[in-house]
Amino acid sequence: MVDTRNQIVITRFQGRLLLLFMKKDKIYDILVGEEKQPAGVGDIYVGRIQNIVKNINAAFVEFSRDEGADGRVTGYLPLPEVPEGQRRCGGELVVQVKKAAVKTKQPVLTAFPEIAGRTCVITTKNKNKAISKKILDQSRLEQLKLLLGEFEDEEYGIVLRTNAETAGDAEILAECRSLCGELRRILDEGRYRAGFSLLRKEMPFYEKYIVSCREGEIDRIVTDIPELHDGLRARFGEIVELYEDASYPLDLLYGISHQIQKALEKRVWLKSGGNLVIEPTEALTVIDVNTGKAVEGKRNKETTFFKINCEAAAEAARQIRIRNLSGIIVVDFIDMKEKEHRKKLMELFERELKEDRTRTALVDITKLGLVEVTRMKVNRPLSEVLQIKEELIR
Repeated sequence: MVDTRNQIVITRFQGRLLLLFMKKDKIYDILVGEEKQPAGVGDIYVGRIQNIVKNINAAFVEFSRDEGADGRVTGYLPLPEVPEGQRRCGGELVVQVKKAAVKTKQPVLTAFPEIAGRTCVITTKNKNKAISKKILDQSRLEQLKLLLGEFEDEEYGIVLRTNAETAGDAEILAECRSLCGELRRILDEGRYRAGFSLLRKEMPFYEKYIVSCREGEIDRIVTDIPELHDGLRARFGEIVELYEDASYPLDLLYGISHQIQKALEKRVWLKSGGNLVIEPTEALTVIDVNTGKAVEGKRNKETTFFKINCEAAAEAARQIRIRNLSGIIVVDFIDMKEKEHRKKLMELFERELKEDRTRTALVDITKLGLVEVTRMKVNRPLSEVLQIKEELIR
């Protein structure tokens, strides 16, 4: 029997914490992290400039001495973000980890820290007051604009998130004021704290994910880790459940190991008989849509191609999320002659991509019919995180 609930499953896998977001028994997001994650995305430190490389317009900033081969962690900071008076070795400034280290690349830092809550994001990058583009209800947009008017003189920028659409006005105002105050305190404290001091530790990745979910989106959160259950239950209430059947672990119940292995294979089969071939390269990721056996015996191939492409579009968007692919992604759909079919396919693909919590955009279709997608690089791909070599799973 198919479980129709939207669920978050948190368990241990290969000695690390694993979060799965599932819709109707299908996985859409897989996040892997440490229980105590050093130098995580979102953490705010007092950094010290170690080197300035003008030909790449960058400063390399040491911000932590808690890990690494020599106990030091250095990140890349765009030079334009460094104030003119601090562009020297030994200069100290408040930095935030913006992107995790990827392969040989160091973590990416920003000198414009921000704090995200359930309904808003407070940023030091500008003073703009904005509302999520995903909120389309015009009457609610007008109400939220009035709320933002309360912060017209606020020195920080404020972006109201999608959750603000259904949240109460009092909750939004309280959170905006609280996070503005917290950010102000952090920056004031950073002026006199010693180098490499941790000013703010971001909430654990699993809590951050739950907070990002829209109100009512999650029906159930289940974990088999008692100590995590207690904290999550206290914060998120009765939707959090503790799984205690030791004879039939969560891995078997949800087929986690099997689903992860499938999520790392080169070829993904579709119900229609078609398939996707996913090839990550150093520069970009290519997703090729193939008919497979789906056209055997079919007279109207145009209609068949359209159906396969629609199924492939939904599955490609899901695989991008599961595998945490990022950067440039090129999708080669099956060629179709009818303009209306191509239009409907692109509309469907764009809708599916918009469900992604990581910023993803359908850019364009090239003259060769290749569909270009970009996805923000935040964390490492799933295969790299789990240190599974692709040649072993092909």
